Amino acid sequence: MKKKNENKENNVFKKSLISSLLFIFLVIVVFYFIFKENNYKEVQKILFDAKKGFLLIAILCMSSFSLCEAFILRTSLKTLGNKISFRDAYKYAISGFFVASITPSATGGDPMQLYLMTKDNIKVSHGALTLLVKLLGFQFTSLFFAFIGFLFSHKLYLSSLGNLKYLAFLGIFLNILVFTLYFLIIFFKPVILFLVELVANLLKNLHIKKTDAIKENLLKQVEEYSNAAGYLKQNKQIFFKVFGFTVIEILLYYSIPYFVYLSLGFSKASIFTFLSLQSVLYVSVSSLPFPGAVGVSEVAFMRVYKTMFPSKVLGSAMVITRFINFYIFVLYAGIMMVFFVLKDNLKLERGRNGYFKRNS
Repeated sequence: MKKKNENKENNVFKKSLISSLLFIFLVIVVFYFIFKENNYKEVQKILFDAKKGFLLIAILCMSSFSLCEAFILRTSLKTLGNKISFRDAYKYAISGFFVASITPSATGGDPMQLYLMTKDNIKVSHGALTLLVKLLGFQFTSLFFAFIGFLFSHKLYLSSLGNLKYLAFLGIFLNILVFTLYFLIIFFKPVILFLVELVANLLKNLHIKKTDAIKENLLKQVEEYSNAAGYLKQNKQIFFKVFGFTVIEILLYYSIPYFVYLSLGFSKASIFTFLSLQSVLYVSVSSLPFPGAVGVSEVAFMRVYKTMFPSKVLGSAMVITRFINFYIFVLYAGIMMVFFVLKDNLKLERGRNGYFKRNS
């Protein structure tokens, strides 16, 4: 069992390492082109002259992002009967953010969180349902804000994007698809059972080996989700708590470009305009198959906010914003993830040594 767990940890480490190297490569390429168009000394000068108070608020908004997610995870897991400290909930949140940031379409974040939960002896069904509830709340809230934002700023948004709007429509469609899937998994078991049967038949027709075993495993997971979901449905307050924290989480994140705007000495545009644009921008790029939406986010920012920032500071505003709401926090999250994992492994190793000493 110990060897099996070690192999699993090694596989997780290797996948994370490969994703990290790909992410670093993309970042280097993106910033090569960014600083090809924007002199880094000019960015440095604008940053030096910026009002540091507003930049600090922007940084605090980003720091609060994972704190809100930690509250969501802890609340959901405690509702399902798990004893969990805020420290562990923050570990799941920060690790999920880091891995999601370096994997295409943020696909690696939830598996990493589930993996860390199971290492802490949380049932797979409880961990999976907690993540589903969190994702459902996040998808619903982000789509809701994007819908409101699109109503008020669609002309400005679409005219700014140009041909990039088709990529934005793809991103919005993918987000709606993901939300629908999460919703069905939690609330409509018969539909999911039908889809499992459909997938199993497709695999059989393709002559995929172990189709029956795959189907049995899927049905078992659906049953576990259904049982845990039933408990959550009897405790509906959990959804209101998750929704409340998610609204705060998203509003804090979306307001970061506005505080960068204020830090550069501008004040004509309202925070509502920035929230409207950022809500649509986030939904447009978040599900696209690029690690951290690197490259796409930078280009989209330059297009969408070109009417908010004067052209001479637009590139610098983008660099400052992306560093605050992504790059610096990815670095911080990676360091914290390594710290938490090493500390947990050290604690586990000490526990094993203590056990062997007591029984020797």
